[in-house]
Amino acid sequence: MKVDTMIPEQKSTNGLITGQRIVLGCVAVMILTATFLIGLGMGYGLGNWRASALIPWGGPVIGQPSSSDADTRSARERLAEEFDVFWEAMDLLYRDYYGELPDPESATYGAIRGVLNLLDDPNTSFMTPEEADFFRTNIEGSFEGIGARVAWDSEANTVIITEPFENQPAWNAGLRRNDLILAVDGESLVGTDLTYAVQKIRGPKGSKVILTIQREGVEEPFDVEVIRDRIEIPTISTEALGENGQIAYVRLNSFNENAGQLVREAVNDAVKREAQALILDLRGNTGGLLREAVKVASVFLPEDQTVLLERFSDGSTEVYKTTGNPVATDIPMVVLVNGGSASASEIVAGALQDTGRAVLVGTTTFGKGSVQLPHTLSNGAILRVTIARWYTPNDRSIDGVGLEPDYVVEVSEEEQSAGEDPQLDMAVQLLTEQLSAEPGAE
Repeated sequence: MKVDTMIPEQKSTNGLITGQRIVLGCVAVMILTATFLIGLGMGYGLGNWRASALIPWGGPVIGQPSSSDADTRSARERLAEEFDVFWEAMDLLYRDYYGELPDPESATYGAIRGVLNLLDDPNTSFMTPEEADFFRTNIEGSFEGIGARVAWDSEANTVIITEPFENQPAWNAGLRRNDLILAVDGESLVGTDLTYAVQKIRGPKGSKVILTIQREGVEEPFDVEVIRDRIEIPTISTEALGENGQIAYVRLNSFNENAGQLVREAVNDAVKREAQALILDLRGNTGGLLREAVKVASVFLPEDQTVLLERFSDGSTEVYKTTGNPVATDIPMVVLVNGGSASASEIVAGALQDTGRAVLVGTTTFGKGSVQLPHTLSNGAILRVTIARWYTPNDRSIDGVGLEPDYVVEVSEEEQSAGEDPQLDMAVQLLTEQLSAEPGAE
């Protein structure tokens, strides 16, 4: 089915579009992560506050799969019975505990995260209203912070930098890809979670933050001072490369609102000026809106082409196809990817690779093959729920493994420091050779 028939979009009171499926991976360091790896362990209770404070039963959230009244009543009754022991324990705790107890809001959030932690799904997550603001910032594409993307390194149990933005504070301070951030202003991040780390690292323009860094090949951790700044990440940037500008280069930084239309316009302009080949750069693009991923793929693939498959827990499958009106379906094309290319980026790259429309150059992608639906709660908090797994047109699951490029090209620290880009160089070389080999080429 066409993506236009997906769950209808409705604006919530706080500006976030609910009902849109979101595919995000690692996240810019000043931006809310789409991932909560750790809850509070044990969910705090609510004392005499009843279950209605924890689970609003006023009806389905916008975009939530519908259920019958009978099913809803059954779920309520079942949970009410199961929660009797929970409330009994909380009443005793709030009555008898010697020390200081959390306030109702903190207890509610702790209980929610404690339950989510039992799911063993880092992508089903809860955001407080404050954390939700970070999430909206991710979609908007501007923030104040150090200018780097990060992910959660499960082995080190802390934050890892996946990409410092060129000529931004982190880059200028000498931070590198794969640096581990152990502490912020002396406070350890080890054993916390990515969202907490994001909140500690970001801050007002002009403020100073001290990051304790562990770098491969360096024996001891060391401190780096970074002066935060206003970070503006353009959704898209373009350039003409190769001999006589015959190769159109399009870099897409996120799949936020209007990403599909912006790519369509950029490629249409390139075709009008008679570009002979295309490079789509998705490196460091951590994802965004599923709808926009389908729109971007639709620029390069013929009408009615499968872009991805969604599989749900009930065994049903939803097929997403291109939306029509392609712009460039046959000119030579390369897609650049790396470990920071996640989710929506992997949807587009996987579709183009499976259909033979483009070759991938770079390094293995992030490997996030699930789809989340965000529900905006009554107080502005957000609950993101994994609703499906997605697969490429050839029915490949990339979850946990990523996409393997057709041409693997690493970027060394020396090359990065020198401003060299061997991945882009390889893309230009491949396309130049292909153009030279075409009939009629001089």
